[in-house]
Amino acid sequence: MNATKEISPDTDEPVAEERTSDKRPVATSTRGLGLNRWVQYVFVVIALFVLWIADKLITIAWQYWDEPNDVVVTVISAGVGFGVALGLYRNAKSHQLAVDVVAELSKVSWPSRKETYASTIVVIVTSLIAAAIVGSFDFVWSAITDLLYKYKV
Repeated sequence: MNATKEISPDTDEPVAEERTSDKRPVATSTRGLGLNRWVQYVFVVIALFVLWIADKLITIAWQYWDEPNDVVVTVISAGVGFGVALGLYRNAKSHQLAVDVVAELSKVSWPSRKETYASTIVVIVTSLIAAAIVGSFDFVWSAITDLLYKYKV
């Protein structure tokens, strides 16, 4: 197996990027699953999304013939969702895309709780100031138009 060393964003331990038999890179750290667990989460979310969409579509299609059986529809939808997610997981291009996205997101500098709180306060205050300015323009403009309509100028 080919292995390259880099630093895991979760820990300061080296990450060995191994290649599976079908040439898919697998990011693993010396402790736990490392970034690979996030790649797997991506495909679980895809499976759940496909399950939800398939459930809706099958229910809509089934209603034309008979009252849909919810259990059967959910089982079929789960099979479709699992199949799509498994197919995408085994596809080298989609798997590589997920690995690349997870790797890039691990490099992002996420704001701390304090920074998020401060930014939220700034957005709220700015929104209130903008609302006050737009409201005052609206008040003045409506007063002017009321005068124009009152005296029919």
